[in-house]
Amino acid sequence: MCTMPYQGSDCTVHVTRRSDRILEIAYCCVRWFFVPTSTILFMKYYHQTTLDLIIFMSLFVFAVIYMGITEFAIHRSPIDSAFYRYTTRTGVLLDYVAFVAIISLTGGTQSPVYPIAYLVILHASLYWSLVGAMVATLMVILGYIGVVITVDGGFMIEDLPRHFFNFAFLIMIGVIGGIIVARERKHFVEKGIFENLAKKDYLTGLYNHRSFQEEIKEAIAKQQHFTLVMADIDYFKRINDQYGHQAGDAVLRSIGTLFESSIPSEHGSAFRYGGEEFVIILYTKDRHFASDLLNQFRERLHALEFGTDEDKFHITMSFGATVRDKEQRATELVAAADALLYEAKEQGRDRLVWGSYSLP
Repeated sequence: MCTMPYQGSDCTVHVTRRSDRILEIAYCCVRWFFVPTSTILFMKYYHQTTLDLIIFMSLFVFAVIYMGITEFAIHRSPIDSAFYRYTTRTGVLLDYVAFVAIISLTGGTQSPVYPIAYLVILHASLYWSLVGAMVATLMVILGYIGVVITVDGGFMIEDLPRHFFNFAFLIMIGVIGGIIVARERKHFVEKGIFENLAKKDYLTGLYNHRSFQEEIKEAIAKQQHFTLVMADIDYFKRINDQYGHQAGDAVLRSIGTLFESSIPSEHGSAFRYGGEEFVIILYTKDRHFASDLLNQFRERLHALEFGTDEDKFHITMSFGATVRDKEQRATELVAAADALLYEAKEQGRDRLVWGSYSLP
């Protein structure tokens, strides 16, 4: 099940980006491996002039600064932020520049760190699939040719077989790697879509009854304290009878959208329990905080208008809330919240009722 902060139609995109973040962490580990090993390699076998040393140390300082920024973006920045996106995608270009610079300073095209080229291509395919892999392959080949001309002294006849096979392997990595990444990404997205269809309500966009059961069982298993709220649209049958089922569907859709925008993901989630009934899990024991949150939702709900310009109507909802602060089971909590919801209906609707007192 997609974690609660990622509800809505973007759930699959978020899950995909979270998988990308895991791969970015792996790339960061690879960078932290190559920077010290390349430094040792250069200093022990390839350092010849002061100019070489200045160039390499400049690259070293720049690499450490960039990797520090990348670590901050990956571990501290939201996946959806522009800073995260620009930092991680810029890494593809900087990895390419680092590849060309490092092999130029460590023996040219015969450099022992030449396989970095394959990582650059796979990194590009992570974000731009086959097209990105092929563009990266072309850029690596052009960089390779530039190193041959400027460092190796040109294309020697005896080296042509090695260059040919290096080019062939680069192209194969680009094509095969790009296809594999594109296929796996498509499969991953389709899997996420099917999971969402099974666990989300198509009309409201909220997670469904099955997802609620999974969530509350998980919360109880972790011995979390939370507030359970049962909610029901007042006189919903009257809306369907008077204005038609399309109007009723519009009401349900609007309530789903309002729940998603009103309940901060870090504090809980709303689910469509069935029909015109909803259930909310708020990860707090503070009744005043929960009441404020729910009353803010009610105020926003009161402001909504439905129907046509000639025949507009407003809706209200009733709420029953209980706090899990002992060892209540899921069935007991639902029964208690449902009884409080019924009490709210009996008291005149359009109100929030707790276990021992009501907040009109």
